[in-house]
Amino acid sequence: MPFDGVGFVSNDPLHKIDAVIDLLSTPDKWCKGALRSHDGRYCIRGAVRAVDAVDVLEPMILRAIGEVAGKRFRRIESFNDHPNTSHDQVIAVLHRAREHICAGASAVVVERPAATAASRVAAWRGALLGWIAG
Repeated sequence: MPFDGVGFVSNDPLHKIDAVIDLLSTPDKWCKGALRSHDGRYCIRGAVRAVDAVDVLEPMILRAIGEVAGKRFRRIESFNDHPNTSHDQVIAVLHRAREHICAGASAVVVERPAATAASRVAAWRGALLGWIAG
């Protein structure tokens, strides 16, 4: 039947994050330095792309990376490919993102106010003068 639902992929974020977790479930399914390796392993972003969920999951995964790693990364790839990132951390990030999805949490992260151009110039000037004087 053409409309029997077979092969239908839900846009539900929970199903998408579960599919990503499944793609990266064991260390031999995860890789660094490529979206997908020649032997079929994925990095986090590659797995998210494989399930067609970049727009849905990327903000939640970035938020979870900040919480799990204790450091903010601008890109999923930066965290995935970092020398200290382990498979255990990747799975912890994905499970944290899943928890946020289940809780209905927003992916919005409160950040510090952006520095004004004048304050950035003052900071550079102070650093330069300190470097010259020191």
